[in-house]
Amino acid sequence: MTPEPPTARPGRRAAVAAVAVGLAVVATACGSSAPAATTTGLVTPPPISSTGCTYEINSTVPAGEPQGIKPDFPAFTPDPSAVTALQSIKDHGGTGVVDGFTLPTGTTLYAGPDSSAASVGTVASGNSILAAAPVLWSTGAGGEWLGFFLACGGQNLYWVSVDQVSRNTPSGGETLAATLAQLRTAVPYDRSGRASLLPIVIKDKQLMWTDPKVTTSVGRGLLLSTA
Repeated sequence: MTPEPPTARPGRRAAVAAVAVGLAVVATACGSSAPAATTTGLVTPPPISSTGCTYEINSTVPAGEPQGIKPDFPAFTPDPSAVTALQSIKDHGGTGVVDGFTLPTGTTLYAGPDSSAASVGTVASGNSILAAAPVLWSTGAGGEWLGFFLACGGQNLYWVSVDQVSRNTPSGGETLAATLAQLRTAVPYDRSGRASLLPIVIKDKQLMWTDPKVTTSVGRGLLLSTA
């Protein structure tokens, strides 16, 4: 089986690379009360089964894994920057992060990689987000963004600015930015089994790795209670 890309555990202050384990993922997407419209008609959430709002691994949620809670962010429509980013990935390919990041209280969420637009939510006090294998998008102005779906959080990608995380939570944001810089030069995961960046594509409205040997889903997120 293909090793599951590493993810960060709740309670860690910033982006942390964990040890890869030999697990694979399976079948249907998590339900949601959000509108059924897909993200700009280009991508849909990863096809992973869930228990409540927690992704399953090998048809179950392993003991000790973080338990997701239902997001209370309002429904939103992807903005033009999301359309541009996803169309570019569909046409030319993009980049995903084989790693997990804990995004802390106060993290601002957007409908696309554009901080000049209105936000669609903020991670509330006592909560965090675990983003596993997120999309990494660089804007023309040089800003870096992470894109991911949330279990039970609807059909559209949420986007987080790395720069904003650094401003809102300096210590955690600096570690996040430093980790991304290291991953840019890391030996690719498909050769090393360790965290790295890898190319992604959109195929059949799914974000996936270009290497078919890496079968885990791109862009998974959980809202966690850390209270």
